[in-house]
Amino acid sequence: MKSCLYPDITPMTFDPETAHPNLSLSQSLTSVWYEEDKDTTDCPANPRRFHYYYCVLGHQRFISGRHYWEVEVAGKTAWRLGVAREDVPRGEMQTTGTSNGLWTLALKGGSVIACTDPKPTKVTVSLRLVRVGVFLDCEKEEVTFYNAVTMAPIYTFSMETVAGPLFPFYNPCDDDDGKNTAPIKVFTPSL
Repeated sequence: MKSCLYPDITPMTFDPETAHPNLSLSQSLTSVWYEEDKDTTDCPANPRRFHYYYCVLGHQRFISGRHYWEVEVAGKTAWRLGVAREDVPRGEMQTTGTSNGLWTLALKGGSVIACTDPKPTKVTVSLRLVRVGVFLDCEKEEVTFYNAVTMAPIYTFSMETVAGPLFPFYNPCDDDDGKNTAPIKVFTPSL
């Protein structure tokens, strides 16, 4: 079943040059977590780096094809992930949804939401999400999220016309007073 869903499987890694200064990445660039007390004095200024929200983009850049990847979110009380345009704002945004080039799903306040504009859309999921599948279809201009354990669809965004490349987007969120310290991890699914 999975093999017909996503023909293009690319190993995913995080792009450290886009990571907010308070985010730490594993040596393999496959795990990311927030550190409130991290020393950020040596973090070089970079126009690609997020400096307001705790976000990081993936190294992978997509302009065509169908792409699928999975993200482990077990043990998290808050997270956000999905797809972003290359020109997504790196600072504070008036809205943090589709109008800014973000097609994302989030866990916030115990609820799963699709980050739509002008306001988020609450999504019903039958099981607590431990791994989320992201399926980007550049030709159909859609992003679909799945419960990667059951392969049950969660939400689909219609992207309309997107000019420029798209990137995987991740936000492990802050540590929620020590309750949200688990990392977000990217996985290359096996067929």
